[in-house]
Amino acid sequence: MIVMITGTATAWALEKNVYVSFSDQQGEWKLSGYYQTVADALESNGYNLAHLKKKYEPSIPWEQKIKDGSKLTLTCKCQVKIIENGKHIKTLHTTKLTVGEMLKEQNIELTQYDEVAPKLEQKITDEMTVQIYKVERIIQKEVETIDYQVKKEKDDTLYEGEDKVVQEGKPGKKIYQITTLAKNGVPIVENGKPVTERKLVQTIKAKDKIIKIGTKEKKKEEKKEEKSDSESDTKGCRTMAAEVTAYTYYPGENITASGEPVRRGAIAVDPDVIPMHSRIYVPGYGWGEALDTGGKVKGNIIDVFMETRREAYDWGRVKKEIKVCPPANN
Repeated sequence: MIVMITGTATAWALEKNVYVSFSDQQGEWKLSGYYQTVADALESNGYNLAHLKKKYEPSIPWEQKIKDGSKLTLTCKCQVKIIENGKHIKTLHTTKLTVGEMLKEQNIELTQYDEVAPKLEQKITDEMTVQIYKVERIIQKEVETIDYQVKKEKDDTLYEGEDKVVQEGKPGKKIYQITTLAKNGVPIVENGKPVTERKLVQTIKAKDKIIKIGTKEKKKEEKKEEKSDSESDTKGCRTMAAEVTAYTYYPGENITASGEPVRRGAIAVDPDVIPMHSRIYVPGYGWGEALDTGGKVKGNIIDVFMETRREAYDWGRVKKEIKVCPPANN
């Protein structure tokens, strides 16, 4: 009798309680029996072990010995299909517990305006379909103009009172990418305004305008001659700001519009601004006569004749305060 009682006591000591839960199911199951391993506990309670091994990952290895009160969690290796805006993106297997964790695992980022079904906190189940409704992003370009600066530099090769543009200014640009969020082509409005993001994507620097300012002092003889010229017969004269360019001999084109040959002192003008045969005084050039016209000589532009290409090139394009007087025979 004593032996029998001892044997019964030993048998009861081997009985264990195991608590089992599935990640894709609700609740917890208590399994009681004489189990050695996780596999023993599940098979003894009618579970298909081969199916479980294929579909789940156990928190305790299948063949590991278990203790009384062990808690076993079987995490589903669930198949999930992801559809975004009606388009099938991918089908995958995941052991994540919720829709939100699975999307994070797949590096799928959501904005506060995107919608997901089922909800992010929903438990993952096998063969689940997750629908993502992402907002559209309407991308546009916006260009902002950057004004150029005007820089004046001293130049001792130009006489005092003369100036010369050596580099034309060019505005710069700031290019922005404007992203507007929309649903079904209609912008999303928040606090009465469309939801947009403004991002600087490119900057093109402005090109400064550079003007050379003459600092070269004129010799006494030049000042005297200029003063004499400028004071000669000023009746009916007027002053005006003009852009002064220079030209020289061209093969076969050495007769002016007035019929006279080109020569130093011949100046091309716009007859609507300066009458032909007007006498013109240009600082740094001297007196000349309006004898010619030109296709590019329009408005307050005059073109003075130089005897060599070098002189014409060195003169360039300068702004001057010129004096326009009536023809000499008036």
